[in-house]
Amino acid sequence: MKQTFSGRMIGMLCLIFLALFLLSGMTQILYYRHTVGQIREELSDTAEAEAGVIGVLNEDASQSRRQLSTQLNFTARATGKDTVICSEDGTVVACSCGLQSCEHLGSRFPASLLELAGADRTGFAAKVSIDCYSGSRMAAVRRLTDESGTAAYVIASVPRAGITARLTYSFRANLLVFLTVMLLAVPLVWWIVRRQTRPIKQMTAAARRMAHGQMDVRVPTGEADTAELNELAVAFNNMAQALAKSEQQRKEFVANVSHELKTPMTTISGYTEGMLDGTIPASEHPKYMEIISSEVRRLSRLVRSMLQISVIQDQGIPADRRLPFDLCEVAGEVLISFEQKINDKHLNVETDLPDSGARTVGDRDAITQVVYNLIDNAVKFCPDRGELSLSIREAKGNKYLVSVKNTGPTIPPEELPLVFDRFHKTDKSRSMDRDGVGLGLYIVRTIILSHEEDIYVTSRDGVTEFTFTMPKVPAVA
Repeated sequence: MKQTFSGRMIGMLCLIFLALFLLSGMTQILYYRHTVGQIREELSDTAEAEAGVIGVLNEDASQSRRQLSTQLNFTARATGKDTVICSEDGTVVACSCGLQSCEHLGSRFPASLLELAGADRTGFAAKVSIDCYSGSRMAAVRRLTDESGTAAYVIASVPRAGITARLTYSFRANLLVFLTVMLLAVPLVWWIVRRQTRPIKQMTAAARRMAHGQMDVRVPTGEADTAELNELAVAFNNMAQALAKSEQQRKEFVANVSHELKTPMTTISGYTEGMLDGTIPASEHPKYMEIISSEVRRLSRLVRSMLQISVIQDQGIPADRRLPFDLCEVAGEVLISFEQKINDKHLNVETDLPDSGARTVGDRDAITQVVYNLIDNAVKFCPDRGELSLSIREAKGNKYLVSVKNTGPTIPPEELPLVFDRFHKTDKSRSMDRDGVGLGLYIVRTIILSHEEDIYVTSRDGVTEFTFTMPKVPAVA
């Protein structure tokens, strides 16, 4: 499998190579066209200039040839263009060489070249072979006609070897630029790609370390990387932090479950073995069987609570269970179910419920469980002859605030963020919460969050209050 570094480097170099290749090719083509156009313009100007000062051949051909040769020789020296004058059939009658015995005199130019010149325009051939010249040439031809209709041609030409030399020089210059840019691009691309792939390699190495259980690894972030890579690094670090927290919670959960299971299992095992081996006399068996039964019920509550939490976290609250109901009715029913416990502790109970009711929407059974757990927690930690209050009031944003408040020990500020955690108990000795399994408030938070609502707790000056929100719906007329 191709690595990111090598793949990107090869890709960028190929892209640069292709761009330079196309640029060099286009430059060469444009230079060729420009050079041909320039030479064409020069040859056409030369042919037209000669045509403007030279008349058509007259009867005194020998005199005319000497004059024409002199004129053509002067022009050739000035422009560097070979110029000849041909008769109507293409025979050279005057040449810019200026020699009486010029080898070009009497030669014939091809008819295809002469046909390029019209009555009022100059013809041009980018490549033509002429017998009296060696090699191919570029030529411009101009036609002259006298009053009698006799035609003559002025032809200016240069060898193509000149343009070939220019193109060769241009090609060498382009090749030199091409190679120079490629040589400079290799280290530059290597540096750029290495800088871009470094964070990816760091994240890959960090991911491998995390796979081996090292949850404390992080990748560096900063302005040196691009915004996208920096965002990726931040997201990776957040993910690593979340995984580390999840792993810590998992370890704590396993430890807490082990502790919660070990205590009743140890009690059950010890008392059972004591009764079986005779350590506990038969007369005491009912007493210890009651203890064993209590521990079994505790284990059963623990298992049911864990299953309930698992179902809510996995499935949430189904839409078909989110139905309208009255919060006041639920709160009143739950409070009545605690009448015996409240009377046993001689608690002073205050309620503040709307007379018109409090219509909300949600899972009635789940919210009943929330109110039950909160009141159970309040009754449990409220001292004898303490105070307990239950209130429902309207709040902003079409919400109801449901509050359960009790007097009793103040929860330390450092403990407040932890009261909703699994198996967390503020009473470390657990003497006041012997029957609990440490999942009541965790279940409360799980249910409220599954309703997309909020719950919070305050505790100061011996008063602890739990408050959660529920949506408000219009009362049925």
